[in-house]
Amino acid sequence: MVGVTEFDARPPTVAVAPAAVAAVVALVPALGSGVGLALGAAGAGLLVFGAQQGARRFVSLGAAALAVGVVFGAATGLDPAYTLVGGVGTVVAYDAGEHAVSLGVDVGRDARVGQSVLVHVFSTAALSALVAAVTLVVYTFGPRSLPVTALVTLLLGGTLLAYVLRT
Repeated sequence: MVGVTEFDARPPTVAVAPAAVAAVVALVPALGSGVGLALGAAGAGLLVFGAQQGARRFVSLGAAALAVGVVFGAATGLDPAYTLVGGVGTVVAYDAGEHAVSLGVDVGRDARVGQSVLVHVFSTAALSALVAAVTLVVYTFGPRSLPVTALVTLLLGGTLLAYVLRT
């Protein structure tokens, strides 16, 4: 007779890994700012912890701290392309962390979710990269008086629009 094991609602490990990788990528623009790097690193840690434990609150707080780290990095005069890399990394880390938590609740820690995670993370990364590319083109070829904050605002606005359209 096969014994029944208790359901473990923590996210599968394979679902947490993309969130961790994207959180590290999000730290790129924060390297130019000590405060930004400290906030970003704390955010990355919170986000990964939240994804591992299935705690959405920590995933959200971590993503917010990562985003602030990106903004601090951008304020140092960093090249806009690096700022966009950080923005895309933050969005992908947040979305992958949230997806990991959802998988834990829906199917549990022991489920095989590799294909689901791959498709979800790839689509989020592709959509975010497209928004970043359009933002960079507008910044590069648009009016010369466009400040870096407008670049970050365009990225966040495009990402928010993509999120709203997806739900």
